[in-house]
Amino acid sequence: MLIRTLLLVTLLAASGVRPALSHEGHSHGDEPAPPAAAAPRAEAHSDLFEIVAVLGPDRRLWLYLDRHATSEPIDGATVQVTLDGEDIGTATRASEAVYVLANPALEQPGQRNLVFTITAGEEMDLLPAMLEIPAAAGTLTAAPVSSDLLGLALREPILWAAGFILLLLGAVIGRAAAPRRLPPLVVAEPPATGTRPHALPSGAPLPDRAAAAPAVLALAAILILPVTSWAQPLDAPRRQPDGSIFVPKPSQRLLGLRTGPAELGEASVTIRLTGQVVADPNASGRVQASEAGRIEPPEGGFPELGQRVSRGEVLGYVVPILAAQDRVGVRASIAELDALIVIGEARVRRLTALTGTVAEREIGDARADLEGLRQRRAANLPAVTGREPIVAPSAGLISVVRVAAGQVIQAQEALFDIVDPARLWVEAIAFDPAAVADVSAASAMTAGGQALRLGFVGRGMTLRQQGLPLHFRIEAGAPGLAVGQPVTVLVETPRRAAGIVLPAEAVVRNPEGGQVVYEMPSAERFLPRPVRVQPLDGQRVLVTAGLERGARVVTSGAGLIAQVR
Repeated sequence: MLIRTLLLVTLLAASGVRPALSHEGHSHGDEPAPPAAAAPRAEAHSDLFEIVAVLGPDRRLWLYLDRHATSEPIDGATVQVTLDGEDIGTATRASEAVYVLANPALEQPGQRNLVFTITAGEEMDLLPAMLEIPAAAGTLTAAPVSSDLLGLALREPILWAAGFILLLLGAVIGRAAAPRRLPPLVVAEPPATGTRPHALPSGAPLPDRAAAAPAVLALAAILILPVTSWAQPLDAPRRQPDGSIFVPKPSQRLLGLRTGPAELGEASVTIRLTGQVVADPNASGRVQASEAGRIEPPEGGFPELGQRVSRGEVLGYVVPILAAQDRVGVRASIAELDALIVIGEARVRRLTALTGTVAEREIGDARADLEGLRQRRAANLPAVTGREPIVAPSAGLISVVRVAAGQVIQAQEALFDIVDPARLWVEAIAFDPAAVADVSAASAMTAGGQALRLGFVGRGMTLRQQGLPLHFRIEAGAPGLAVGQPVTVLVETPRRAAGIVLPAEAVVRNPEGGQVVYEMPSAERFLPRPVRVQPLDGQRVLVTAGLERGARVVTSGAGLIAQVR
């Protein structure tokens, strides 16, 4: 009963304190107040620092310190806090770039003036702010009425569900910890004639259930701890009725948000083209059959996909295939040549034996005729029994294999493709040749976001698919590319345009399909700004309309803010 009562009182106290944290917020000029369900908070900034002070449920002041320009958390700083002109202490470091301060003065309700003295390295600044502290909640002795409990349950369903589970768990623990009468213990003995099990004496001591009380209380304390020990407030990100997005500082730290100032500048006009990766014609090759035949593997088998080969390496053999009539004619010609060779050899031997009586010119003519017959036979013999080797025209990796042992191929049929992955090109099609008359630089982006630095090679003089082909060389190594892979080519021209240069990830799509960036007018508020952009390269864009100079824009994590609902 003690444990269940403790759990109930703790749950009611926690439920009674929680609603007192909700407030209407403090408006800073025209800035809308934070959500009503958010904890009391105040913020201030200068050119160096930005600080957000959040009053936790335990009346401790949680401070989040960032760089104002970039929203980068500042760790290891010293934060001195003054409340209504009275020094209330120095905040201690709770975690990375998070500081906490506890003081009884923070329990007094009303509008309180805060001054933060921040020292970070050699930089120091004073930041004033105003915090609205709500009235303290009722004590534990004043239990809420049933209507209040119903309202609290509707506002805090998760907390009440957790409390209900704790109550059930407390009942189970109390039931298990309560002492109970046990049946008499018996001693099992081997059965014997005329004997039966003997019960223990009635005065034997029972197991001490009270010894388990400390363990039960420790377990109860662990279960109560999540309810009674309030940590730093974790307000949920949400969209405001005015279209802005409220993202508290703890959530910004989790999302890794970063910002940057919008500065006007100039950049080259960039044209977006569709292209694909192609092989460098000077570092690739295609192996084709010069005649029809049956293909046979070399010693060790055909090369495999991705295998590196050297120039001149034998990749296979082609055994010529002749029709039956042609084969008969070739064999008859070889037989006739064999007979003529025998006659010629006999003639050469006879004339050689008559050396001195026969002219040397006649002996030389006989030997020449014999050699010609042998060469004619050697030329006809491969058509029946020979095979032609297939060699690699260049060094590289085997990218395509179109052969199998015993396969019959035709003349000029492609068998292997060889590509050097360190020397690849990009081919793009420009449908406006005048727009790419002058190319100053170029880059490409794959569908997976891989950026490629390109060097212009040349343009064609003949239209292909009503477009002008352009060739670019991939300057740096790009592992993972494949021939035929589609890419987006960004061609820079000498023309200049004015605008705001931002990282490409700062621009996201809204639900309507338009392009927006997120401006950060205050520490925890974000506004979507529809913009018109031009791509510069795979990593930057030029905003030409929709964004004012000096605005603080989210440069990293904008896609995560867009998903807040």
